[in-house]
Amino acid sequence: MLVKWLYGYRKVFCEKGYGIRVLNIMLRNNIGYWGLKRGEDERFEFSLLEKDYKNLLSLLDKYQLRVYSVKGRGLRFICKAHKNRAGLLVGLFLFFILLLSSSLFIWEVKVVSDTDIPHNEILANLKTLGCFEGSFVPSIDFEDLCIDYVNKYKDCSWISVNLKGTVAYVEIQDKRIYDELNSTPRNLVAGYDGIIESFSVYSGKSMVESGSVVKKGDILVSGIVDSKHGEVRLCRADAEVRALVELTFCEEVMYSYKKQVFTDRECEKKSLRFFDLTLPLSLEATPDYCEYTTSRESNGAVVFDVIELPLSIEKEVMREYIVEDFTYTPDEAGRVAEARMKKRIEEELFSSEIISIETNGENTKDSYILTCKIKCRLDIAMPKDIKTQ
Repeated sequence: MLVKWLYGYRKVFCEKGYGIRVLNIMLRNNIGYWGLKRGEDERFEFSLLEKDYKNLLSLLDKYQLRVYSVKGRGLRFICKAHKNRAGLLVGLFLFFILLLSSSLFIWEVKVVSDTDIPHNEILANLKTLGCFEGSFVPSIDFEDLCIDYVNKYKDCSWISVNLKGTVAYVEIQDKRIYDELNSTPRNLVAGYDGIIESFSVYSGKSMVESGSVVKKGDILVSGIVDSKHGEVRLCRADAEVRALVELTFCEEVMYSYKKQVFTDRECEKKSLRFFDLTLPLSLEATPDYCEYTTSRESNGAVVFDVIELPLSIEKEVMREYIVEDFTYTPDEAGRVAEARMKKRIEEELFSSEIISIETNGENTKDSYILTCKIKCRLDIAMPKDIKTQ
């Protein structure tokens, strides 16, 4: 859309009954168009670049056909309409020069990898190496940047910084995760008591058989393996061990509880952010609320719905709340306990095959207690690192 706006374009209407002929002429002469519509009055309308519009008019004269256009849109027509306003045109020219030259700077740095390393820490480390919002792109050798980062900061195994447009996307691999996935020897132990039904060992030495009864903590697959030559080596055990397990889940809901209730008081702060520079737009001090929540939102500036500028309005809203005492009825407490139990089962047993569930609810003096006895099949293998020192 930006290219079309720079070249200038028109919306064109064909005479009734001649739309198909006009479109065929355009196709034969490789004249591009977009936004083709057919109105209720059988008129065709579409858009095309100004230079193509002039070519179309010369072609249609040979066939004695006519088309109509509305006021042109784009930079060409703006300049034409304001040709006697030199200051405005110079301003527009300088604006576009600044806009195009701004592509030589990094407008935003985004960490897109899942990692235990805080994103703020990663961005701070990159800033010390010369990669930050507002840095000059030609001055950065991204290959050397990644090498220097890994050499200087030992908490990652590798890092990649890819520039797309004016945004630098950072991918990073946590070294701890890398070591766990590739080198640390381990056993697999039982996470629950159960009866082994089936297993598939991918690496390591199996210590159980189908039908074996195991207790929580028993070794299922050993990472200590004997070689053909009688030598002992360590490996990272990997297997799927499915067992029949009986579990007991319990959820207790107190009748009396506390809840946050928002008041009508709130405080709003706005600031202007340009690259990593933040300028306050309001003078309100931090409110004297005893308790409050904070929410933040950012609205970035976009030119022509295409170009994102390194400029945004940041809004911070602080809402006061008070903590009040509430009381559940026994029926309400029962429904809350059931909802919590359902969520717990979905989260902890999402990959299991549930055979049966027995539930029992009990009202006590201060709470409602929901107990579930669950029989299911699941993978009980849990990793446990082998200490080598």
